[in-house]
Amino acid sequence: MKAFAAVGGSLCLAATALATDLFNEASYPSGNVIKRDFVVVGGGASGTYAAVGLHDQGKSFILIERSGRLGGQTETYTEPSSGTKVDYGVQAYNNISLTRDFFARFNVPVTEFTFPPAAEPVYADFTTGAVVEGFKPGTLGSDYTTELNKYPYLDGGFFLPDKVPEDLLLPWGEYVEKYSLQDSTWATTVARPAPPGNLLEILAIYVFHAFNALEVSLGQGRENGLQTANYDNSEVYENAYSELKANVLLNSTVIAARRSSSRKGGVQLVVKTATGYKLVIAKQLILGVQPVLDTMKPFGLDSKEQSILSKLRGYPYYAGLVSNTGLSNSSWYTNVAAKTPYNVPNLPDFTFFKPTLVEGQFLYWYSALQPTSRAQIESEAVSTINKLHAIAGTKALAKPRFDAFADHTPFHVYVTAEDITNGFYRDLYSLQGYKNTWYISATFARGSSQIWNNTANMLPEIIAAAG
Repeated sequence: MKAFAAVGGSLCLAATALATDLFNEASYPSGNVIKRDFVVVGGGASGTYAAVGLHDQGKSFILIERSGRLGGQTETYTEPSSGTKVDYGVQAYNNISLTRDFFARFNVPVTEFTFPPAAEPVYADFTTGAVVEGFKPGTLGSDYTTELNKYPYLDGGFFLPDKVPEDLLLPWGEYVEKYSLQDSTWATTVARPAPPGNLLEILAIYVFHAFNALEVSLGQGRENGLQTANYDNSEVYENAYSELKANVLLNSTVIAARRSSSRKGGVQLVVKTATGYKLVIAKQLILGVQPVLDTMKPFGLDSKEQSILSKLRGYPYYAGLVSNTGLSNSSWYTNVAAKTPYNVPNLPDFTFFKPTLVEGQFLYWYSALQPTSRAQIESEAVSTINKLHAIAGTKALAKPRFDAFADHTPFHVYVTAEDITNGFYRDLYSLQGYKNTWYISATFARGSSQIWNNTANMLPEIIAAAG
């Protein structure tokens, strides 16, 4: 008699007490047991790219994604009346062959990145609601690149020397002062892509890692980034799903796992899906999610894994679209604190309100030090929009409408300076392949293009491990 079954989309309570039955094939209907060489968890940039790579090499896999779509932080809104696409997650990609090849693989045309529509920058203190007169954003200069070139091992990962340079463990504000990087401070804090956390207290190692040589080439205008020609960065993931969907479980979450220490033992995952509970049996597990403890709870960490992954933290970070603002799309409002070092805004607050291709609609990014509710953020957005009207000399004629919201927490995961000194990243890399588990997420690389490149570099070793 089966001790475990999916009944009406829920578990038999008596069965859940018998944990061993969760991993017993006989406890499931035959159609609810999935056997593959690889199981990929997380359908964002890294997980989708890994799944495509496995598919193109003829490997068997199943991709598990908790939401109803692929793409992760690549999120796109469609304006109902016009069909206009607005990206409110990932904005741009590095212009490298790997990026171009991946979009071409799914017949998605790309073009040079621009921030549409053309808009005049307005630098204002969002706290006071006043324009910061005379403010001029600094540009990225040789003062920064000279320092960056000291640390080539931060390109594409954290391949640190045994003795980590003490300078890398300085808060960024102190590093700026020590090496007189004042000219580049604005570009390396507020102006760099999606800057989370207290921008002057973040460790220098994370600034150099995020704003590496590829990003510098963009910041200095030596390279034009890429975006999809249709202003729809989700298109590549939609096309990927159309091709992979027979091997994708959307709206699905892992609730329990067994991972063997031997290659022969492989992994077993119990997955809650929209059509019941399924048992996934695979040789190798590929994790395309940030391996913070809350995410890793179902995977049955041992003491080694627990001691390493428990150190990871992530910043709260949010994005959204607000329309019916009454503001003109001819202005782009950036938050510049009038009375802080280097004009870095205090948190929590908005990074900017940037116009989109939809009249009266603005994209915003919101950075915080503690998790913040959508209701709170949208309430603050209304207050800030009223301040922007005062700056523009206009009046809000109607209540703003919030079209989309995204919670990107945990964003840009990090550890303390002490943890880095004690070999955290050495220990983290030692987990690759341990208990048949591989980590390919944004923990190691920033930005979709660099995440894809990191995944491409790892796939041969992962495939070889399956035998």
